[in-house]
Amino acid sequence: MGDHDDAAGVLNGRERELWHEFVGGGWVLYRAVFREIDQSSADWRLLEVLSYAPRMRISDLAEATQIGLSTVSRQVSRFMDRGVVERVDAEGDDTRQKWVRITDLGRAEVAPILEARDRAVRRLIIDRLSPDEFEQLCGLFGTLGRRIAEDEGQARSSSRLRASAVPSRSHRPR
Repeated sequence: MGDHDDAAGVLNGRERELWHEFVGGGWVLYRAVFREIDQSSADWRLLEVLSYAPRMRISDLAEATQIGLSTVSRQVSRFMDRGVVERVDAEGDDTRQKWVRITDLGRAEVAPILEARDRAVRRLIIDRLSPDEFEQLCGLFGTLGRRIAEDEGQARSSSRLRASAVPSRSHRPR
């Protein structure tokens, strides 16, 4: 895959410099985006994923968002108390599975958050990169995500969740 010299896995000087630049830039970007969104990243991410799927199992929601199952369960309970998510009856024989879906109130709550996020992404990333740079950046992250998922044996479930939880370019939440 990569063309790196150190077989022991230790970063060389240049790799370390690049890594620090990557991490430092990532945290600056993360902080800048979330300054503009008045909700925790976990909350809006959960609502965003739910807004693109007709319904999801809590375990699939945890996997799609890369948030721990117990944290997702707690947040979903809070969302249900607020009326932004509702439980859906399980289909089939396995009633142990807990299915949820976003409500109209939840869609109304997440829409301005996603719009603020989109404005921040445009201002902080897209407007500062050429279209080719933005496409390359996103492509590299997609490649890394797929390779890591494959290494972890998650390729099939990740692509299934991505297909159900991420909209196409033409799709927008209702």
